[in-house]
Amino acid sequence: MHTRTKIVAAAVLWALAATPLLADEIADFMEKGETAFNRADIVDALSWYRKAAEAGHAPAQVRLAQLLDYSEQNEAAVGWYRKAADQGYAPALYELGTMYAAGEGVPEDDAKAVELFSQAADQGHLQALRILAAAYEQGGLKLDIDHARAVALLERGTELGDVASTRRLANAYSKGELNLAADPARAQELLARIGEKPGKERKK
Repeated sequence: MHTRTKIVAAAVLWALAATPLLADEIADFMEKGETAFNRADIVDALSWYRKAAEAGHAPAQVRLAQLLDYSEQNEAAVGWYRKAADQGYAPALYELGTMYAAGEGVPEDDAKAVELFSQAADQGHLQALRILAAAYEQGGLKLDIDHARAVALLERGTELGDVASTRRLANAYSKGELNLAADPARAQELLARIGEKPGKERKK
């Protein structure tokens, strides 16, 4: 899930696509929703997010869907995720993909999940890149193992500054995994990007 800061930033960007008056109203709804959420008033937060969501605001639709998802209102959550996904909003594509992968609110459908994750990954969504890389590495989501695709996805995540992708790619180069030739120098260079050193175990 995304941090509150990212949610607010995304809200501002998407509000700009609306009409001038509506954009101000949407920004106000989102701010009030975040304020309510921060004080643990979920009922009030849902009310404000819903106002922005009903205006067609994709980040609000995702935020509303996430809260519904957390409260196990899965079918309602899927409906709002879908509305935002239909606008091509990457976080919604990813979240809807997780619902299909888990069979929550919709029948389980790995092929549909992969399609949605792929659309989100094409926009640089880091979680989508990671989940697809793992699936191609391990044969998850009923995909055939394809190390070349896994590496390509990890490389993309690394380019975008994703720590998890960078670490996994470094480990693959260090051990000669994913059909990569062992390259300790490359592994060290990748780890240096994220402030880590070879042979150092991360603290749990």
